[in-house]
Amino acid sequence: MVYLRDYKYFVKTYGCQANEYDSELIASILEKMGAQAVSSEQDADIVVFNTCAVRKNAENKFYGRLGALKKIKNEKKDMIVIVAGCLAQKDYLKISSIDHVDIVLGTHRISALPQILQEIKYSRRKVVDVDFTGRIEPDVPPRRLSKFSAYIPIMFGCDYYCTFCIVPFTRGKMQSRNKEDIIKEVLELDRQGYKEIIYIGQTVNAYGIDRKFEYDFADLLLETSNVIKNIKWIRFTSPYPTNFNDKQIEVISSLPQVAKHIHLPLQSGNNEVLKRMARRYTVEQFCDIVYKFRTKNKYIGLSTDIIVGFPGETEEQFEDTLEVVDKIRFDQAFMFAYSEREGTKASKYENSVPYRERLKRLYRLIELQNKITEEKNREYVGKVVDVLVEGQTDKNPNKWEGRTETNKIVVFEKPKDDISGSFVKLRIVASHTWGLEGELLTD
Repeated sequence: MVYLRDYKYFVKTYGCQANEYDSELIASILEKMGAQAVSSEQDADIVVFNTCAVRKNAENKFYGRLGALKKIKNEKKDMIVIVAGCLAQKDYLKISSIDHVDIVLGTHRISALPQILQEIKYSRRKVVDVDFTGRIEPDVPPRRLSKFSAYIPIMFGCDYYCTFCIVPFTRGKMQSRNKEDIIKEVLELDRQGYKEIIYIGQTVNAYGIDRKFEYDFADLLLETSNVIKNIKWIRFTSPYPTNFNDKQIEVISSLPQVAKHIHLPLQSGNNEVLKRMARRYTVEQFCDIVYKFRTKNKYIGLSTDIIVGFPGETEEQFEDTLEVVDKIRFDQAFMFAYSEREGTKASKYENSVPYRERLKRLYRLIELQNKITEEKNREYVGKVVDVLVEGQTDKNPNKWEGRTETNKIVVFEKPKDDISGSFVKLRIVASHTWGLEGELLTD
């Protein structure tokens, strides 16, 4: 194996938690080979862009930053530029044609990085390594960016092929990990004193279906809760609505270690639009799942994803989405104007909604959801809540922040000691659209 003892590396991640986890694996591989992390491209000998293909905005940001890197690369001829992630998997021909890109690394090929670096260090030939047959995990643990909260993938890929989504084409078919490997990872994190784990997967609650395991997502949560000692919260994202059955709902609602927050993607509040999206549920089925969760725990936090301006969406169908959002009253929503992604079925649909109309609908939805979020957050004022402290806020060095079990951001005055990674009690004194303000309670 080639060693990189004199090398410095920089990783920039775009996209979801799966990409963040992959970046941790890439960092771990580079450090095992002797490289050291730096905080900017200018200081690096190896630059990694781990890309996202889900939305055009993330793609544009990546290409802009990659273009700006060309000048630095011209001044540092030995710099190695790696483009990894979903966009690398999808557009490998386009990206590999860019002169200052040295390695194009597909989502399934992270484990091959040491061999690729060895080849390129001695030959300086461009390497494109993209595979669609299945993912092999590297034999190194990820370099965790957090010392108290960790992502654990329990599956890779997706078999659902929603018409707007590029993920099945960039991440491949659903591939559940063996339970033994997952639990081994959990036990090691628990031994290290981690306080929170987040199970991740494109349709995380479909775990085991693809391999016909005798145990399912609910069984995995049960076993995890039985083996952990230091870990207090088990989170997960993102589930698929109709994969929730009564067993899963009961386990999630009853286990104290499972954080009471569900991210439940709605996408649209109209059945015809859902059908064109190839979503496998109706609005009525979605609302029934929400009802079951809230019957078990009326304080459970719910967040969602919604797309407006999907091809063919009428004003009346958009109004249906507003009505459903007003009825369900999510704590938080990630809202988007539809973005065409080349290679998806929806990109070929006719009756495209004009872009200005998409934005108009998006602003109306945001206005409604912000009102609901403010009202939901106001309910916390005066309450004492447990918060996992994440550290200093990005905007104010005198403020710290953390999250509640229901995934609410809480900001409070800077403490005397470094309590990041600790659970504390905060009395909520104010609420906003973005989250809550609290006072730290001492014994």
